[in-house]
Amino acid sequence: MKPYSSLTEKGQARRLRPLALNALKRYDLDVTHLRLVTNDMNGIFRVDTTDGQKFILRVTLPEGGHDLDHVAAEMDWLAALARDTSLSVPRPLPARDGKLVVTAAAPGVPEPRLCEVFSWVPGKDLADEMTVSNIAKLGKLMAQLHLHACTYQPPAQLSLLRFDRPFPFPEPVVLFDESFVGMFPPERRAIYEKAIAWAQQSIDRLQASGEAMRILHNDLHQWNVRSFRGMLSPIDFEDLMFGWPVQDIATTLYYFPAENFAALREAFQDGYTRHAPWPERHPGEIDSFIAARGFGLVNFVLNDPNPNWKDQAAQFVERVETRLRKLMEAHKISGG
Repeated sequence: MKPYSSLTEKGQARRLRPLALNALKRYDLDVTHLRLVTNDMNGIFRVDTTDGQKFILRVTLPEGGHDLDHVAAEMDWLAALARDTSLSVPRPLPARDGKLVVTAAAPGVPEPRLCEVFSWVPGKDLADEMTVSNIAKLGKLMAQLHLHACTYQPPAQLSLLRFDRPFPFPEPVVLFDESFVGMFPPERRAIYEKAIAWAQQSIDRLQASGEAMRILHNDLHQWNVRSFRGMLSPIDFEDLMFGWPVQDIATTLYYFPAENFAALREAFQDGYTRHAPWPERHPGEIDSFIAARGFGLVNFVLNDPNPNWKDQAAQFVERVETRLRKLMEAHKISGG
């Protein structure tokens, strides 16, 4: 049997299918079909049942800090949002023993995987409907999540990631390792170092402000929001962590298309401020965390063993440098 890591995405998904079926044995579901949706990161399967219901089964990829504590917190917040608000969110389905997270294994998969079942969320990706009106709704949605997070606390025994440093995820910071020196000539390295220092300054200010950290979605971009009959539904809460609202907003803004970025940012802010005060305390605070999203993604790509990422790494490093330059120039922050 070939090593799992040497397989294509489809090959790995074929190995995950028996694991997914083993996980489903823990639930009171009479399954008729199990269909792969994607195995780009996590293994995502659509589950159809004899009574006509649809669910999503996620086989969690064991990296990026997605351990049992982290996934349990994700399930707990989703359950709280479903209970406490009118938001349309994926509802975790308990297994027969009441657990919201189960562990399953299968031959050819190198380790047991955490698995979760969610209610089906209809619609299409917001990325397909990036209108000003919808982005205003996205701002409202984020404000609602932030307001709920003011009063919500995950179970105290769970250890969660915290956005209290420029690289909050657990993978090592490898940007300037010797193996990548060719991607970071001196001038480019200086840009990245200045951007990292800029983000750290913003974190220092937030810590000094006394504002309490709260739980954040931390990945609410247009591919993690479903649009259906005028309603937006947030999905994929797996990167949640403690942080501040400006960081969450910056992550969302990072993915807005450049050609109409200003109009979409304005619409997002308008939607947000109709429900909560805009949390940016000083000019450039949000932009410093847009920069952080950029160099954080570069670090992720350089860490990830996926050969597709490796092939794109050099171009991505260059594109992010260009964006970092523009962000810092807009705020008169010198970068080498």
